[in-house]
Amino acid sequence: MDSHKTNELYEKFPHLYRERTAPLESSDMGWGFQCENGWYKIIYEMSKKIDKISPQGEHAPAISLVSRHEDGTLHVAVSNITPPVADIVTNAREQSRLTCEFCAYTPAFLRKGKGSVGGHIACGRCLRQAEGSKKQKATKRSRKPRRAPDVMVVKR
Repeated sequence: MDSHKTNELYEKFPHLYRERTAPLESSDMGWGFQCENGWYKIIYEMSKKIDKISPQGEHAPAISLVSRHEDGTLHVAVSNITPPVADIVTNAREQSRLTCEFCAYTPAFLRKGKGSVGGHIACGRCLRQAEGSKKQKATKRSRKPRRAPDVMVVKR
């Protein structure tokens, strides 16, 4: 995710992402969000819901990792997790299963292959854009010019 959106999440939810300053041995949040911009809205909504229901303090839930899972979905690691927070994280993961990681378009599907989209959840437009346009457009057949409607042709 780009640094502007990352910093916006850090500023809006500082206690939720408090592990971003922790050493890398204890938290992977120091690497930032390891996914593309399309999932920003999902992560933002998830953070807002967790922030609303969680208590403040050192025993509050803290997100220690946000990345793309092996199956292409959003993976969120939370410390001090409670059942309601686990439900919110699960809903975010299920929502990411159908949302393009690059442009947030729905529906999107897990793409197999070796290209830049392989292993990611992407829509058809992002897939074509990443692969380049391989399809050649059909050429138009040349037609005889049409005659004006006021001209009448009589065959003998």
